[in-house]
Amino acid sequence: MNVLTLVPSRYGYSPGQRGSIELWEQVLEPAGIKLHYAPFETERLREILYQQGYQLTKAWEMIRGYVERLQLLKRLEEFDAVFVYREAALLGPAVLEKMIAKRGLPIIYQLDDPLYIPYKSPANGYLSYLKFFGKVADICRLSKVVIVNSSHHREYVAQYNQNIWQIPSIVDTRKYVFQAEPANGDGAPVCVGWSGSPTTVGNLRVIAEPLRQLQERVEHRLYLIGGTRFDLPGVEYEAQAWRAETEVEDLRKMQVGLVPLPVNEWNKRKFYMKVAQYMALGIPPVCTPLGSNPEVVEHGQTGFLADTDEEWIEYVELLVRDAELRREMAARAAREAQAKYSLAANAPKIVEAFRAAVG
Repeated sequence: MNVLTLVPSRYGYSPGQRGSIELWEQVLEPAGIKLHYAPFETERLREILYQQGYQLTKAWEMIRGYVERLQLLKRLEEFDAVFVYREAALLGPAVLEKMIAKRGLPIIYQLDDPLYIPYKSPANGYLSYLKFFGKVADICRLSKVVIVNSSHHREYVAQYNQNIWQIPSIVDTRKYVFQAEPANGDGAPVCVGWSGSPTTVGNLRVIAEPLRQLQERVEHRLYLIGGTRFDLPGVEYEAQAWRAETEVEDLRKMQVGLVPLPVNEWNKRKFYMKVAQYMALGIPPVCTPLGSNPEVVEHGQTGFLADTDEEWIEYVELLVRDAELRREMAARAAREAQAKYSLAANAPKIVEAFRAAVG
C-alpha cells in the first residue's frame, strides 16, 4: 500500500508531525504501508514562517509550495491512498483535497489541532485568515477516514464523517525513558520547568504572579526552554532556546513541569503533547485544566490541574517540598504515559485506521 503523505512541514521539524505520522511510520512500514512524504513548505518558508515580517517572501514561497502540490497531483495514479496531515496547503480552501477525491483516491485525514477555530497568528497577522478555517469541515466530508487525537476534535468531526479513529499524540518512548529521581536527591534545589516555543512563551504570563510568590515561599530553580527572554517581572530564571537534538536531555533537568494556558477557544480544544512528554519522563505536570489536560492528567495521581493563582502556588510548592510525593507521582505518570501515549500502545489502531481507508 503506497500512501502519498501530504504534510505542511519538512521532515523532522514539526512537533506535531514528529508525534504522529513520522513516528507512526515505524509500525506502518512493517505492515506493508509505505509513506511517500511531500512537505508543503519550502526550506526558505520553514526558516521564516514563524518570524515577524517577510510577508512578500512568505507569499512567494506559499505560491511555490502550491505549484509544487499541483504538479504532484498529476502522479496520483502511483498511489493507493493520500494521507493529509491537517491540510494539503497552508493557505486557501480545500481545492487540492477536492481534486484528490475527484480522482477517486481515498483520503486519510489527520486532525490534531483545532484548525476549525479562527485565530490570528502572532507572526503572520491577518494572513492567518487566508487559511479558510471552514475548509476543515470540507476535508472531513471528503475523507474516507479521519484520525483525531482528542474527544474535542472527535465531537467536531462527527458532524461531517462517522469513520473516526481517535489516536492520541504519542511519545517516542525509545527516547523518553523514565529515570526515577534518587531517593536521597543530589542536594541541588528542585528544578521547576517549562518547555515551549517562541510562539507560546506568552503563556507563562498566566502564572507570572504565582511564580514570583513561589520564589519567596520555597527554594527551587526555574528553568525555561523555548526562548531567552520572558515577561516575568521579579522572577529569576534560567532560559535557553529549544533544540531538537537535546530536547530529552534538557527536559530531564526538571522535577516539576508547568503547562499554563490562557483561556481561549483554541486552547479549550487543543491536545497538549508536552504533558504526555513530561509524564513519560516522570516529570509530574501542573496544568491549566483546558483542552486535553483533564483527560490526560489524573488530578492528584499523575499531576495536578490548577485553575487559580492560589492553586498554582499550592500544587507547585507541594511538589517542591514533598520529595516522596513527587517520586510517587512521577512513577505513576510514567506508567500512564507508557500505557496510553506510547507507540506500542497505539500501534494496532494506527495500522487498522490506514487499512480501513482502502479495505
